[in-house]
Amino acid sequence: MCCSMSSGGIKTLNTFRSNIFLWCLGIALTVQVFVAFETPIGGSFEDAAMLSMNGVQDVTPVKATLVSTDSAGALFNDLYGKRGRVCVTDKSHGTYAIDKVGDVLVMSVAYNRHAKAFDLVEIIRVNPIMTFPMIQGLGELGRNMLFHVPMSMVAFIAFLMGTIYSILYLVKKDFDFDRRARAASTGGFLFTALATVTGSIWARFSWGTFWNWDPRETSIFILLLIYGAYFMLRSLLEESEDKKARIAAVYNIIAFVTVPFLMFILPRITQSLHPGGGGGIINADAPIINLSGRTHTDPTLLDMHWISVLLFLLVFLWIKDLYTRILRLQDKKMEQA
Repeated sequence: MCCSMSSGGIKTLNTFRSNIFLWCLGIALTVQVFVAFETPIGGSFEDAAMLSMNGVQDVTPVKATLVSTDSAGALFNDLYGKRGRVCVTDKSHGTYAIDKVGDVLVMSVAYNRHAKAFDLVEIIRVNPIMTFPMIQGLGELGRNMLFHVPMSMVAFIAFLMGTIYSILYLVKKDFDFDRRARAASTGGFLFTALATVTGSIWARFSWGTFWNWDPRETSIFILLLIYGAYFMLRSLLEESEDKKARIAAVYNIIAFVTVPFLMFILPRITQSLHPGGGGGIINADAPIINLSGRTHTDPTLLDMHWISVLLFLLVFLWIKDLYTRILRLQDKKMEQA
């Protein structure tokens, strides 16, 4: 952000104030939400068989390519190349006839133990542009990965930026860095709270309760308390503005030391229901960060994940810029009073 002082006050040239930027960001977020909820989820025939035999659910979405049809039904190859037979009593489903070899179908099927085949329940999508993988135990709730995880990552970036601004304030004694540190930390607190809410919704349907003091939930709760204390410290101190800013900056730097431990290390060195937990510092089966150095996530879902991170990061930067300007105006009014 480029700032210059003049007789009229602070003039700021900033992309985040452009109406074009806000319109583009709003449209991009709308499209992201639409894609997150409208993209079909498709698993494999093995997923359908396992879930059905375990009694978890009778109907499972499967993504498969039509190989051939006959009087007994249709043969499909699933997304792993494994073949499965689907019993189709009526090959005409709506406006689509199941006879176009090579078509990719996302369909709901139920495993028929007696026939050792699958009964077609519903065709969800024909030749979809993209699909998300089916995550056993989550089903449709797997879409939350495009909200919960990116929000957590943006919260970390926000706290890191707040710490950098605090260090810059201590070095340069420029109050504008103190304002930016406060604004960035506020954004980090907001996105941590949003990640907690979306994580609680995830937990409700995965583990049965909104909150059960899982190590990941506990560590994030502690993090919210630490940064909540940062804001209380700023509001309760009755010192000069310079001393208040210096104390707040030192606290902010110390607070950030706990962020990597509470976000990444503690949940992984304890037994946890959360993916990546289990006793290892970085669990080998964790979906994003693990010892193998590889991501265990479907490429399509991973691409959408990084797009979500970028969009939420832009939202954070807009919030930070807006709150920084508000703080400047408040300080200016206090100086004029």
